[in-house]
Amino acid sequence: MTAPSPSPSPARARLVLAVLVLGIFAYQALETMLAPALPLIQQAVGASTPAIAWVFTGVLLAGAVAAPVICRLADIRDKRRVLLAVLAIVCAGTLVAALATSVWVLTVGQLLQGAGLGLIPLAIGMIRDTQSPERVKSANGLIIGVAALSTAVGLLAAGPIVARMPYTWLFWLPFVLLVITFAVAWFVVPPCPPGETGRVDLTGAVLLGGGLAALLVAITGRSRWGWVSLEVLGLTAASLVLLAVFVAVELRTEKPLVDLRMLAGRSVMLVSAVSFAVGFSSFAVFVLVPMLVQLPAETGYGLGATATLTGLCLVPLGLVGTLAAPLTGRLERRIGSRAVMVLGTGALAGASAVLLGAGEPWVIFVATAVAGAGTGFGMTQAMNIVVATVPAERTASLTGVIFVIKAVGGALGAQVGASVLAAGGTPIPSWGDFRTAFLLSAAIGLVAVVLSWALPAKVNRTAQDDVVLAG
Repeated sequence: MTAPSPSPSPARARLVLAVLVLGIFAYQALETMLAPALPLIQQAVGASTPAIAWVFTGVLLAGAVAAPVICRLADIRDKRRVLLAVLAIVCAGTLVAALATSVWVLTVGQLLQGAGLGLIPLAIGMIRDTQSPERVKSANGLIIGVAALSTAVGLLAAGPIVARMPYTWLFWLPFVLLVITFAVAWFVVPPCPPGETGRVDLTGAVLLGGGLAALLVAITGRSRWGWVSLEVLGLTAASLVLLAVFVAVELRTEKPLVDLRMLAGRSVMLVSAVSFAVGFSSFAVFVLVPMLVQLPAETGYGLGATATLTGLCLVPLGLVGTLAAPLTGRLERRIGSRAVMVLGTGALAGASAVLLGAGEPWVIFVATAVAGAGTGFGMTQAMNIVVATVPAERTASLTGVIFVIKAVGGALGAQVGASVLAAGGTPIPSWGDFRTAFLLSAAIGLVAVVLSWALPAKVNRTAQDDVVLAG
């Protein structure tokens, strides 16, 4: 084990925190700003509905593999070097996306940007190394709060940007911030020696990435090949085989990429399932809503909205989520752990149900606000349950697993939702296609509600003091 390095001075510690905050803000805003401009990007690169869904799916797929790899590297390598490497990869991906003239080049850029999903767990690890003990919790809270706030800022800024400039500025502006972050980090962030030695489970990473990619390509190609085509059936079979081998390998590996043994407890298994459902059902907001509100009003269900109005329709998601998350701990003390999770998952199902009545902007506002509350309560309570039910030394690893599961759910949800919209085979999805997709999202939300009812009514909070967003 490497000896810990001396703690930086208070002034330098504040600079390190500022660098981490700026990097996370720039990255989260980058990914969020794309949602309101999705139809514009689709038209610019000449992409089909399933293909353009890869703008989001590429990030989630890459992140599902990159996040645990980055967390493992942070355990066995200097965190400063890991941070610089992640920022460099994200900068490269943003540059590729800004220069892309086809959906496939854009997807490559998004895949590279997926490395940024490891920034939050990496930042939390660096906070432990660079901040004083009395500042660790407030710094963690700042990181989580900035991540939520950047969602609202990104959604709000997207419309004015694309109204005055080409959509590529949605990439260029974050690219500048990310380059500045990299340059400042190079001079400001001190070495953060690893706490242990070892290696990264590259076999697990390849199996997980291959299995998920095969499954997503199969779902994407359904509209072109058909569900019972040899291509779809072959890719699905390959995916199941690769994921089965991944499970077998991880269970036999001493230091696995994803420690599946941690998921054996009932509460953790249920939280994992709920996180998957939260990720899956989010496609109703991030994929369907931008497409719906920007369709011509002549369709009878589109709002003919600009990208600015689209961003405004999605802003409640970030704002309400930012307000809901810190209140979760207080609410739990009043109504219990299970009730909070039921409230969060019920709100997600309710948001999709509200969208069945979409036709006026206020309905969209209500739906996205309810979805923000559901995500804020649901994911925060999931983290609180993890902290309360697993040993302290395993908390970080399991938190990473939960976020990977959520990312996988989001990737699958985006592709399934896009495939449902393309089912009619027409350039403009029908209202029936949207209704089917909303019902699917609501059904997944109801499954999450049922799973939440199976949680213990109250959780024995053995690690209460360690909960970041306890309120």
